[in-house]
Amino acid sequence: MYLKATTLDDLLVKVYSQLLKSKVRLKASKGWNVELSGVSLELTKPRARLSRTQVKGHIFSCLGELIWYLSGSNRVEPMTYYLSGYSRFAQRNGVVWGAYGPRIFGDTPSQYDVVLNTLRKKKTSRQAVFQLFDKRDIRKNYKDVPCTCTLQFLQRDGMLHLIVHMRSNDAYLGLPHDVFSFTMLQEIVANELGYKIGSYKHLVGSLHLYDEHRDGAARFLAEGVQRTQPMPAMSTGSQQADIAQVKVIEEAIRTNGPSSIPVETTIATLSPFWGDMVRLLAIFSLTKDIPEAAPDGVRTDRLRRVVELQAGLSNSYYKTYIRRRSQRMEVAEQLNLINPPSVEQEEER
Repeated sequence: MYLKATTLDDLLVKVYSQLLKSKVRLKASKGWNVELSGVSLELTKPRARLSRTQVKGHIFSCLGELIWYLSGSNRVEPMTYYLSGYSRFAQRNGVVWGAYGPRIFGDTPSQYDVVLNTLRKKKTSRQAVFQLFDKRDIRKNYKDVPCTCTLQFLQRDGMLHLIVHMRSNDAYLGLPHDVFSFTMLQEIVANELGYKIGSYKHLVGSLHLYDEHRDGAARFLAEGVQRTQPMPAMSTGSQQADIAQVKVIEEAIRTNGPSSIPVETTIATLSPFWGDMVRLLAIFSLTKDIPEAAPDGVRTDRLRRVVELQAGLSNSYYKTYIRRRSQRMEVAEQLNLINPPSVEQEEER
């Protein structure tokens, strides 16, 4: 089966529609599911990597997972900060065996460095591949092994295309996160090498939807896909200096809270794209884990800081995600600091 779309939402509509009709039922270790096998997905505009729907518009956890990859960490704590359920993937020592970060960015030279050097030496090489799943993963019964087999980067006619091969893919929880992280890596590599970003292809052996997520998929389809725009582009050239700073800032925010660093002062040293990523990380921290008994003053102060960070965004693209996130704070409506979207804003979505 081949499904093609220009945006992630359009692609998810096709995927969920097909899966909800599937008659192939299986019981896996994580429960009953329906399956499509041998599926080829194509996203022709990889920057349209984020859902703009209420059901699947999860930029904060997607961003957290990407930075976890970029950090090269296999510790579970950085991910449980964004997704508490991630703890089920960790071994007793708190390590996630199948973590992608060490596999891509670990060792010397890393697979990331090898891929860059390969494409620098021979632009049309077919050996620019990250290998994630390997023979070690089936020798023992680990709680988590990579669902991703390979990421292959292909430069053709000045465009950097990415082809990802998945042995298994959870269409509801995993697929949106995978598309986000992998297309971000595609854009990072493309900028490093001076190419434009090409198409994104996602090949899956077993694409499945668990029974517990059928209602969620149906709600997504019922919500209807709104007109979307691609995520803002990164600045041209190497992203490594900015990424190095973002990793340090993210750890500080995650560990000590957004007040631990002068966010706006630090952002001034970053490109607009990565500066906005830091603002999003700070906003996530401000809207996370607020005790129900917290005084109104605490909520009010946090919300005001969210508004200030939102006002500093270089691109309005992210405001819809911030608005949803701020609605977690009951005081938002009372203070009317986060205004309802205007008709024009809704059309932009």
